[in-house]
Amino acid sequence: MSLEWTRPEAKITARELLAVGSGLLLLLFLIKIYGVGRYSLTTTTALLAATPVQVALGTVTIYAYFVLPAIALGTLWFGIRYRARLQPALWPLILIISTVTALASPYKYLLNGLAVVLAALCVEFALARLRRRWSGSADERLSRRHHTLASWQGLSVVYLGAAALAFQFMHSLDAPWVSAQAFLLNGSAVTTTQNLQDGVNRLEVGTESRFVGYPIAETDEWLTVLHADTRYVMRIPQSAVDTRLTCHNEDDQLAGDQPLLEYLKGNTYSSPNLDCREVLRYLAGRAPRN
Repeated sequence: MSLEWTRPEAKITARELLAVGSGLLLLLFLIKIYGVGRYSLTTTTALLAATPVQVALGTVTIYAYFVLPAIALGTLWFGIRYRARLQPALWPLILIISTVTALASPYKYLLNGLAVVLAALCVEFALARLRRRWSGSADERLSRRHHTLASWQGLSVVYLGAAALAFQFMHSLDAPWVSAQAFLLNGSAVTTTQNLQDGVNRLEVGTESRFVGYPIAETDEWLTVLHADTRYVMRIPQSAVDTRLTCHNEDDQLAGDQPLLEYLKGNTYSSPNLDCREVLRYLAGRAPRN
């Protein structure tokens, strides 16, 4: 006679889930700063010290192009997946959230989200065929596979959506969380301390009076700017700034598109912020005021 001891399954509490989620968000923000700093711990530390709160808010904002379609399609998928458990009174709320976020989503990014949903439906169809093939099988191994696939039912969109969001996050890892600006200074500022092209780590100071950068911190007297090309962190006196114009850096920032609402209205999309290269050409024809 043998006695078997079975360990009861531990359930994850809401407090533990919140702690894990907060830790993962903090890790994502740190990875974001690390990518924006072009994988330099020195620059990463400088960025984190300059603007810790702005990182979180700005990172969430710049990924709104992906988050809005995810909310629209994910909410609708959730309602269909758990329709048997939902109260009828919740359906108007689900439809309102899905409709509003879908209409606010950029048309191009919404189509990408629909492609993910279509891929998830294909995966669900393939899994359903496997479940039917393995259901009622006398083979214990196939029976376990059937139960495993049954537990994954309806979750393929979650896994594929998370994978798509992770890919976009890594693809745009070096995109800063603030808007780019074209600067014209009264004098010159140090924009790099080495030649990044020759691969040799030696001192080579470079200065510019016109450049594109990201303002990451600001006071009445000083402005902290991350140079768009060199990722050098500069501290510039406010009195030295002649002109600063907000622009869209095509090399770093995500491309915009018209929301679905504007597409349905037949309106064309025009970004309110011009390409930074065009703005720099404009500043090149201006002389700073002394």
